[in-house]
Amino acid sequence: MTTTMEMSQPKVENQNGATSVTLSTKSGKGLSHGVSSELTAFFTIKPGHTEALAGAILRFKERAQPKDSSVFEKIGLRTQRHVIFDNGTRLMWSTAFDTDWDPYIDDAIAVFGAASWVDWMQHTTDYSADIATATNAEIKHFLQSAQQRATAFFDAFSLATLSQIKKALLVNRAFEQVLDKPEAVQLLQHPAMQPLLDQASD
Repeated sequence: MTTTMEMSQPKVENQNGATSVTLSTKSGKGLSHGVSSELTAFFTIKPGHTEALAGAILRFKERAQPKDSSVFEKIGLRTQRHVIFDNGTRLMWSTAFDTDWDPYIDDAIAVFGAASWVDWMQHTTDYSADIATATNAEIKHFLQSAQQRATAFFDAFSLATLSQIKKALLVNRAFEQVLDKPEAVQLLQHPAMQPLLDQASD
């Protein structure tokens, strides 16, 4: 597990001498910091489609927030945002995840459904696949084609996966419930409990 920002993924020069970034198993074209990776993509919005795009993005957000939060752990989704900028002419899609690139994108497309992705992507000039028959592979290729590698990437919880963070929160909640019980007074006096008490006092 790396603990510093991954700033040196392999690069190659194409025939024209321009530098391009090779794909990383962990982050695609993006950077990684510990277990976390970033994905940032930029698109051009079709003229007159800004409001329709905003509506589609809000629908996508609702579909991407299932009641069962374990979906996020399965996918590895840590954060996600869409930003319309440059007077409604450009769109940025940015996300961070803690699984590898391929399973992250594959699972995200499958879980939220191809139609949910096409709903907002169709409002960009970059998207050209048939809306009604778009395949998961086409959507994945489209997202990756617009991906731009971050100059720098930092995640304050880079050493812990979503599952580990969730487990820590559950353990902390259970410990607080124990502390609320009168019977816990005697148990907490045992020396073996001191590390937990030290953490609880912070």
